[in-house]
Amino acid sequence: QNMSVRLSSAYLNLTPRLRSVLTMFGNKRGVGAPYVLTAGAMSHGFAPKKQTKSKQNNVGIVDKIKSSIPEAFLTLVKEASQSIIACGGKVLLYERQGWTFHAKGVWITANDTNTSRRELIHDPTSVVSTIIGSGNYGARSEDLDVESNCVIVFNEQSESEPIQQSVANDWNNMCEHSTVSGDLEFRDNVNNNLTTIVVQFMKKFL
Repeated sequence: QNMSVRLSSAYLNLTPRLRSVLTMFGNKRGVGAPYVLTAGAMSHGFAPKKQTKSKQNNVGIVDKIKSSIPEAFLTLVKEASQSIIACGGKVLLYERQGWTFHAKGVWITANDTNTSRRELIHDPTSVVSTIIGSGNYGARSEDLDVESNCVIVFNEQSESEPIQQSVANDWNNMCEHSTVSGDLEFRDNVNNNLTTIVVQFMKKFL
């Protein structure tokens, strides 16, 4: 009941199976909850690059599709937020000028009872397991790609506090440049039909 899971994915595309596992950690009566961190529009890997005036006047369909990808991912973020927030968790968007977010991993904590900014890992020794690897935790990672991950499990007998401190810092440092998704406004997209098509594609292949 007092275990939390924190997941970082550059391209948030929660499959029904993964969403079900994450929400198992939800517990509004205790401190356990799921926290998900992903790229915001500014730091997204598909964020549009600045173009010259001549290029802006000569935009093709491929450019339009590329420019709609960050907004499509924000649509997926909005969908994920509904189930994550409903069980006491948060979805965070990494936004940092000049940075591209591509971090991925899982942090599982137990009995970290500090209630101030619960998304942070306040007690490094509360980290009981972490996953480091290539998976983006989406449909592509789950169904299409061969991923390589290392699962580290800590126990009370091991002298692992320096490692726990390091992995906790990794998560907390990313949170310092993140905004809770519920605080953001989703703009009206003029290419709404195109965005809808891109979302359906991404759900299966990213």
